[in-house]
Amino acid sequence: MKKPPFHKSVQFTIRGILWILKNERNFQIHILGLIINLFLIVYLGLSNFESALIILVSFFVLVTEALNTCVEKICDYIQPEFDLRIGIIKDLAGGAVLLATISAICIGALVYWPYLKLYFY
Repeated sequence: MKKPPFHKSVQFTIRGILWILKNERNFQIHILGLIINLFLIVYLGLSNFESALIILVSFFVLVTEALNTCVEKICDYIQPEFDLRIGIIKDLAGGAVLLATISAICIGALVYWPYLKLYFY
């Protein structure tokens, strides 16, 4: 099978991102988290390193959510009926998102804490 031209590959990729943004509530919530973090980066005047770290962990959560959605869709295609083994696979993928989210919250707390102390103390 011939590979599509690069611009077509980019179109397919954008179509996938738009689909997950439109159809997956958790991805939308994570996008909201990214937007809040982008606002805080500007408002608090984070350093380049801190900004890069916050953006990196924010996108790490988005990527794991996208991969979780892929796993769920493949599982649903392979086995539309309830299956305990498929449930475990889905739980593992969801657990990866939870771990990414917990790590992002911990890093966010470490980065934002010194700035928040200035406002509250």
